[in-house]
Amino acid sequence: MSVDVLSVAQKKQAIAKGLSRFVQGNVLEQIVQYWEQRYGNQPSFVLNRFLQDICTTDVLKQQRKEMLRELLFEIAEVEKQVRLQGKPPAEQGQTKHETLVSGYLTDAFIQFIQQVVHTVTDVDRAEFDAEVKAQLRLLKLSIDPLQRVDALDFLEFVPLSSYAKVITALYEVYCEFYGPAKADQIYARTRLQVKNTFPDVDLHQLL
Repeated sequence: MSVDVLSVAQKKQAIAKGLSRFVQGNVLEQIVQYWEQRYGNQPSFVLNRFLQDICTTDVLKQQRKEMLRELLFEIAEVEKQVRLQGKPPAEQGQTKHETLVSGYLTDAFIQFIQQVVHTVTDVDRAEFDAEVKAQLRLLKLSIDPLQRVDALDFLEFVPLSSYAKVITALYEVYCEFYGPAKADQIYARTRLQVKNTFPDVDLHQLL
């Protein structure tokens, strides 16, 4: 998402709506005010840091991932409305379709990565993750050293333009560990599963 599309006030509206399921009243007002003062002029990828700041109770810590999804959804919704306001009616329908397909593409990408990584044996997992992270650094993608490569908190923030590169990097590491024959088998099977789940997605954008 392009953060320049939204003003601080528009992002504040999305933050308040996204958090309203989890906190209410004065607590919600204080949290939104804190976001505006501390993070209002920063890009959306700092949402994780913001949630880490405010999720100080056990209940909120357990809801943190759900809160992140809700905030990302509400920000995307506000951005979509802003974009649509500047387009004639004929283009608005097309933009809605493109937004929907883009969301499906992200879900398809996440499912693809997670299903492939799920086939890595437990004994290889730590070394496998380290090798993939090394490849990601070459792609200028940053990931927490303690985070798994199939972590939702990482995959959600990979730019669309890097999806195919990440999948290719994962394939190269998989070949090193298990050989090209098994890698091809796993990728073919995963591709079919993802295609069945997301029939409207053009997988050529991923592979």
